[in-house]
Amino acid sequence: MGSYTVAEMRAVDILKSYGAQLPKNGVRLHVTNTLDDPFIAEAAVFPDLAALAKSHKQANKIKADTPVTVVIGNPPYHERAQGLGGWVEAGTTNADEKRPLDRFRKEGNGRVEYVLKNLYIYFWAWATWKVFDAHPQDRHGVVSFITTSGYLKGPGFKGMRRYLRETCSEGWIINVTPEGMQPDVPTRVFPGVQQPLAIAIFVRRADTDTDTPAKIHYTKVTGKREQKYDQLDALTLDGDGWQSARTGWEAPFLPAAESAWDDYPALGDLFCWVTPGITPGRTWIYAPHPSVLQDRWNSLVSAEPQEKPKLFKETHGCTVESTKESLPNAPSHGKPIGKEDGACPPPKRIAYRSFDRQWIIPDHRVIDRARRDLWSAESVGGQVYITEQHSQAITSGPAITFSTLIPDKHHFKGSEGGRILPLRHPDGSPNVAPGMLSQLEETLGLTVTAHDLAAYTAGITANPAFTKQFAEELVTPGVRVPLTADPELWSAVCDIGRQVVWAATYGEAFSSHLDGRPKGKIAFDPKDPRRPKNLSSIGSDLPGKITYVPAEDGEGQIKVGQGVFGPVTERMWNYDVSGMNVIGKWFSYRKADPGGKKTSPLDDIHLGSWPKEWITEFNELLTSLRRVTDLEDAQSEILEKVIAGPILTFGELKSKGVKFPQENKDRKPRYDLDSTATQDGMF
Repeated sequence: MGSYTVAEMRAVDILKSYGAQLPKNGVRLHVTNTLDDPFIAEAAVFPDLAALAKSHKQANKIKADTPVTVVIGNPPYHERAQGLGGWVEAGTTNADEKRPLDRFRKEGNGRVEYVLKNLYIYFWAWATWKVFDAHPQDRHGVVSFITTSGYLKGPGFKGMRRYLRETCSEGWIINVTPEGMQPDVPTRVFPGVQQPLAIAIFVRRADTDTDTPAKIHYTKVTGKREQKYDQLDALTLDGDGWQSARTGWEAPFLPAAESAWDDYPALGDLFCWVTPGITPGRTWIYAPHPSVLQDRWNSLVSAEPQEKPKLFKETHGCTVESTKESLPNAPSHGKPIGKEDGACPPPKRIAYRSFDRQWIIPDHRVIDRARRDLWSAESVGGQVYITEQHSQAITSGPAITFSTLIPDKHHFKGSEGGRILPLRHPDGSPNVAPGMLSQLEETLGLTVTAHDLAAYTAGITANPAFTKQFAEELVTPGVRVPLTADPELWSAVCDIGRQVVWAATYGEAFSSHLDGRPKGKIAFDPKDPRRPKNLSSIGSDLPGKITYVPAEDGEGQIKVGQGVFGPVTERMWNYDVSGMNVIGKWFSYRKADPGGKKTSPLDDIHLGSWPKEWITEFNELLTSLRRVTDLEDAQSEILEKVIAGPILTFGELKSKGVKFPQENKDRKPRYDLDSTATQDGMF
């Protein structure tokens, strides 16, 4: 009511300041719930406030019958807003109108369209319906909002982007938070809002051609808050500084690549089956040491019945009374976790964060979404899991990471999700686009396997030089792979990539004794000066901090509490994955006051001293980082050669018969080997 009252007072004051007469029927400012159904019969609203009741009735008439040319505003943001969208979400039975939200849906995309259940999207749906669709004889107008910017690039908004490109004549996007999620407060245009924001202006003219995608312009404002305000004040729609956005119907509202980036096949085109990692729903089922999980389990099963729901941290998909089928290759169970009184299943090692192996309780009853397909595929020979951040910009470090262990949902960088691309399906067949391997063999004159393609991908993309080279392109999420048509370059990239994956997986993938890569052992020779060592004891207490001590020769040391490890280069110390410092993140889970999100009192159960296993694991981490960083210069040099040389483009490969995924069914895991054995290039 307050905002309505202030708006009316200001409107009246402005009119009076110009000497204007007030309209006979008032200034047509009305109080209403925008998302209410305007087609239902009037109910008693504000029965004791006649003026407001009258205003509400007039607002409904405008919503239902009066053309509106401009809608402008800052809609509210509220995730998981199912049921709050009124008729925009649920529809109406009192008029021949479809649910406005349905115009933002794409057939076959429902799995990721949960993001449409947000209040700001409901307002987008209402505004575009009202201005562009509600009145067939009056469909021109403008919608302009400042909202969170997820719709610019998220996969769940493909239908919304198609609708806007199809319906509108032109659009302008102003990214006011190019810093990404949770930017520094001084850079935020609204200090209390941590989500990225964008201003959008979409225009529909009377002569709009719906067969031609609307031209979308993009720009961004940078710096501190006042600097951004100044840039916005100086911005004009026909001024300099705008970039053309991509033109595909469902493509992100982000700048088109000036390089050959868009010609490269996407990572998800090469490795078709993609899936999120383990989504636990609770953090206490993970730990950096298996004994911690056994202690937490014992605390849960021995607790009083009324205490168990809180300790367990119940969710919609997982309660103490839930019954679930056992996971593949995991112990079976026959009763809900709330009635469990037995021993903890042997903890299982998983890929928690990039380069960080931790442990999980392998019991489906305690995991919200275990991703059974990943568990089924883990035991397949030669399995490697590639992790990609496909929905957010990658800012630094390697573009992809690897593991032979089942990855967590946030494996890539500890937040913002990502997706997993297994190298093999549960049936053992390669997870590669049909025809891809045979086409590579024909072009290169070489034998090419799925492992070769993964090694090549690692050699090209798993290094900071790639991320730096394509920094602008990676603002639009999703990694693309420049595939060389030069057989010598191909072989050289594969050789480097095998070393990268072997080091990153702690020797579990791409091992070869002939090439000096023993299985499960990445340690340097004892006489090699690069070999990291624990130079002094950590002590009996868990350390509280970790620091780096540089050296003139570049071979510094790391202090962990009282302990010292070395040699460690500054590059190793600073190594990050899209802003996540690998060493710092690894240590944060193993310090005196462990970091990470806490969802239950069980999270407070952890070790009281540093176990000897962690000394070994820290040396292995340092060794892995040394080997990976030592390869960076070679990767950078060969990347330049690949980009400058002949490239196999997406279009060329498709024209020669490679069957890139087109529908959701093309991205499913395979369990029946016989059903796919005849597909060209699958083996």
